[in-house]
Amino acid sequence: MQSSTNANTASPSRPVKVHALQQLIPWWQDIDPAVYAELQLPSLRETALSPVDVAVIGGGVAGLSAALALNERDATLRVLVLEQAEMLGCGATGRNAGIFTPGINMAMSEIDPASPALDFYPATTALFHDFIDEGQKDGTLLSVRKTGALNMATSKRAAYKLERETQLRVESGLRAELWTPAQVNEATRGRLDTKPVVSAMWLPDEGRIQPLTLLAYLARRARKDYNVQIVGQARVTGYEAVKGQGRAAYWQVTLAGGLAMQARALVNCVGPTVAANARIYALAFKADFPADFPLFWDASPYTYADYRPGNGRLGVSGGRYGKAGMTKNDNAYYQRLADATRRWVPELRGTGPTHRWAVDLYVTADLIPAMRVVEEVVPGVAIEGLGAHGVLPGIVLARQAADYLVGQLSK
Repeated sequence: MQSSTNANTASPSRPVKVHALQQLIPWWQDIDPAVYAELQLPSLRETALSPVDVAVIGGGVAGLSAALALNERDATLRVLVLEQAEMLGCGATGRNAGIFTPGINMAMSEIDPASPALDFYPATTALFHDFIDEGQKDGTLLSVRKTGALNMATSKRAAYKLERETQLRVESGLRAELWTPAQVNEATRGRLDTKPVVSAMWLPDEGRIQPLTLLAYLARRARKDYNVQIVGQARVTGYEAVKGQGRAAYWQVTLAGGLAMQARALVNCVGPTVAANARIYALAFKADFPADFPLFWDASPYTYADYRPGNGRLGVSGGRYGKAGMTKNDNAYYQRLADATRRWVPELRGTGPTHRWAVDLYVTADLIPAMRVVEEVVPGVAIEGLGAHGVLPGIVLARQAADYLVGQLSK
């Protein structure tokens, strides 16, 4: 995974030297020392690799959620999280555009009516509301705000799709409204160019979560409440189910440097950066929007981009995907994304982005997150399909994985 950027200098108040990657992405500059401290990890080399009940591969949102959920169901389990980076947040979550949207990276109208993936929409909406409640508590690390979101159609075809999408969401018990351009203009205080808008879908229950605070919140709960061990610089190179004769079956987990460990069960949730096939681009502009300004995006197929106002800037990601690992066309993609942003937000015309970066992910047109059982005799699962809007679904799947593994281990 590679990044391309206009690097900014790290804040002089940073308590620990910031990795060069973190200077590229503005969300790292929003966190306070308590959040940053929670992202730190002891090195695998400092850890005694005794056998554990569950090894969790990957310290992203899904991995931390799985570890937490396992001990919520059985506090006696010894759980070890293996993160290949030296600290939390260096993977897809720390590089994203700061937009965690309920649902998945597909419209409900694009999903087979019989697909269980439709359940992600109400489940992740409820999860987002839980995080809003958590964010109101004293001493929480979690930074979350409900702002609502606008999906704006700029063609009759896109408007028809929005009408259908609104209907499906309402029928599913979710809140959604079809709005006129005048309503959009009023809700955005006239700061967006709504002249091209034909109609819009208003989603009052959406908003934004500062991604690094979510990682810190999950890590603190896992460590403090259940003594989950989370280690860094722990790159897993392979794992094998050992079903030996006359002894309990176990997973043999091999790590870089020739180290190995054993676990009774395994959760593999390394995230969407493995086998990446596409590059997603992101920009940030300096822009002072009210704290409750809604998220917004264009409903047009293939050209949409997601916009996240907040913290003195406007973040944007999306547009057409580039090819993973390629850099020769990056500037053209950044330019298209910047031009689209300036069309939507007239006050940004004549200005350039303060940050630009990219993340290589595995994405497909029908990328639906799922939990897959990789072994039954030795309990093991993989949480897959987390590219694009897979953060909140990853938490839902992590809880399902915990239910399954605890059930298997108790047999």
